[in-house]
Amino acid sequence: MNLFSYIRERNIRPKLQEEIDFYSSISKSEIQKVQLEAFNQIWQGIQENVPYYKKLIEEKRVPKQITSINDFKEFPIISREYVRENIELFINKSKPADKWSSTGGSTGTPLQFPIWNEQGKLYESSIWYARSFYNIKRSDRMFRLWGHSHTLGTGLTRLKNQIKFSIGLPLIGFKRFSAYDLSEERLREAGKQIIEFKPDYIIGYSKAINILARVNEDRKSEFHRLNLKAVMGAAEGFENESDIEYISSIFGCPVGMEYGSMEANLMAHTHPDGTFKVIWRRNLIESVDEYGESSNQGRILITTLYNRAFPLIRYELGDIISGCEKNGISVYSFKEIKGRDNDFLILEDGTPIHSEGITHAIKFSEKIAAYQIRYTKDKVYTIYVRSNEKVNDDDIQEIRKRLGQVDPRLSSMKIKQVDQLKQTIAGKTNWLMEE
Repeated sequence: MNLFSYIRERNIRPKLQEEIDFYSSISKSEIQKVQLEAFNQIWQGIQENVPYYKKLIEEKRVPKQITSINDFKEFPIISREYVRENIELFINKSKPADKWSSTGGSTGTPLQFPIWNEQGKLYESSIWYARSFYNIKRSDRMFRLWGHSHTLGTGLTRLKNQIKFSIGLPLIGFKRFSAYDLSEERLREAGKQIIEFKPDYIIGYSKAINILARVNEDRKSEFHRLNLKAVMGAAEGFENESDIEYISSIFGCPVGMEYGSMEANLMAHTHPDGTFKVIWRRNLIESVDEYGESSNQGRILITTLYNRAFPLIRYELGDIISGCEKNGISVYSFKEIKGRDNDFLILEDGTPIHSEGITHAIKFSEKIAAYQIRYTKDKVYTIYVRSNEKVNDDDIQEIRKRLGQVDPRLSSMKIKQVDQLKQTIAGKTNWLMEE
């Protein structure tokens, strides 16, 4: 442990212990009561400063004071699509945003939303509490197979971020390896760097980790000698249980998963006992059936329980959870999650490009509301973008430049502006479809 890692570990220790003490002091039968108190502390500010909920109060569609957890059933279920089209109605106007972020994912329709810096402090406490399930500490060395949009683009900001990733992160024991290009050559290099870096744990896109393990199967004994604490998947689910077992056999350690989203942050985390533990201090999670009634298996709804620039109340993520353990309507543990499936764009030579690489290259532009890539049988790709404004040549060239930073071959893809994107028979707009 170097000095920088020691300082980071020392600084988080009191916050981590407070989290551990809090969760251990509340019985399962008290969870709903604690969550109700937390929501009421922020509800007054939400109804005064968030236009959508202010209108609901004026129309007397929801109560001014939440006296029972069942009162949540009076709140409408809010979809990501509705919020994306009406984001101004869901912004907390009590103070300006410190920054904006956006979702990625497999739909090609990113949601841009505001953030306050103070939110990050709570997230940090939650993530280290969850990682402590696997005895992972903040001072531990981490290898991250990920994609970062900060390193795309041009100018001083990009240069500063490149320095941060190449020099700053290793100083605190973090090493990042791009998950955009998942070719065998690049993943062999990743395997080599893992052995040289000697991390305590690995985090990455779930499907990218699966490919990483298969490409480096011959390094199994070298990975085992690292004595990794865990390999963690994130951003998407593993295909099946057999993939998890395979990855565990290659790296010689438990395989877990962080469950979160860009707009909600960490919501649940696997535990070595085989279940997902909900971070219920920060989030009220519900599981509802097709009629919106509480169910042990169903659609996941999230209500955030702390002050946010973009508060979420019964917000639907589009995922399905099952095997729920609940206190009333509040899910505090579940067995399985199904949902987001980030596919790959396959280049002519078979190189897989992760969907996040495409999304990160395109979503920088506030003009673009959504995008879609369509391909022919002989792997000719065209990017279709939807925007309420004219996408000019400069915009297209900037997209090409960023795509080229993910993989040079992507920069030659055709880009066309359209009024509507293609939908499946079920009415879904996938980010990758055949022409």
